[in-house]
Amino acid sequence: MTLGEPIAAGQGSRAELSIDFDEGFDLGKLQRMLQDARDLAGSAGETVSTLNLVAIYFSQAAYERARPALETAARVHPCRMVVLIAEAKAEPPAASARVAAVRAAGTVALERIVLLARGRAVRHLESAMTGLLLPELPRVVVWGGRPEGPLFQHAMELGDRIVIDSGTRPLASLRAVAQLLARGAPIGDLAWARIFPWQGLAAELLDVPSLREHRSRLQSARVVCAGDVGAEGALLGGWFATRVKRAKVELAIGSAPEVDSPVPGGGDGPPGDAPMAAAPVTRGNVVELQFAAPPVTFTLRRERSILIAEVKGDDDGEVVNRVRLPPETPGRLLSIELKLLSGRDELYAEAAQAAARMDLTRWTSS
Repeated sequence: MTLGEPIAAGQGSRAELSIDFDEGFDLGKLQRMLQDARDLAGSAGETVSTLNLVAIYFSQAAYERARPALETAARVHPCRMVVLIAEAKAEPPAASARVAAVRAAGTVALERIVLLARGRAVRHLESAMTGLLLPELPRVVVWGGRPEGPLFQHAMELGDRIVIDSGTRPLASLRAVAQLLARGAPIGDLAWARIFPWQGLAAELLDVPSLREHRSRLQSARVVCAGDVGAEGALLGGWFATRVKRAKVELAIGSAPEVDSPVPGGGDGPPGDAPMAAAPVTRGNVVELQFAAPPVTFTLRRERSILIAEVKGDDDGEVVNRVRLPPETPGRLLSIELKLLSGRDELYAEAAQAAARMDLTRWTSS
């Protein structure tokens, strides 16, 4: 057993313990390492956990991108975090573990166990993970791959809730997610959390006393995405379609994104030590939502870190409102999704299924 790298952004203990195995994981040694990590954290023995947070990735690079978001969210929601890294095609077969405990306000608020397996050692990950979970606490699974395959199905059976990020996957995969939701799958989605500001501002606009009269006359909506239509645009269109069932919803491609990559910072927060600011507009992000109740047109558009709402054609004249987007700190979206520890957000389930009913292969240009 050796001292490894410091835990990022942690409090209390700054060291983690590491150990190598031949292929399988020794659960007894892992439990002893966990106690040693608590001792290093300087805790008197009290540990606070509200959930088991299981995160599954298929490369060390994918985990490192997601790590700041995971650890920030884990400190907001004290937990035992078990990370599985399955590199099935890597050779030679090997297994290793890294363990750390982070103290906050005099108690251990985060226990982090990272299990890495290569080659045929991958088959031992599941049993090791199961033996490390805290009984009687909710199990939330963060899934870092495509929402498909036997392992994903097993993750859904294991978890009280499973969190994906459809914004980092091809748009067509949203249809598979919708099918799972239709069968009652307890799925949460970071892409859904990203469009909360758009939903909130649209609802706020339609609740202005002088504009409420137009709600019953809404006929159409148009969602514009940067460079390509992404899951967020489809979900926003699906959300509008479920709220205004008579409206015809259209998806459109707008101007080029500020950043071409669809997954800055692993999808939840800026990479590295980037300054706190609203996330840049990446490929597939929503840049405009327009809906109409003729002759009145409501337009929400993004200009850098500001959402601007305009209403034209109303008898009372033009209405303009501006809302600053929240700074994109690591883990902000995951922390939102962890407020629900079991089941699913029914509004999300309805929006995803409505989005899947759209033609996700054809859209217009803006």
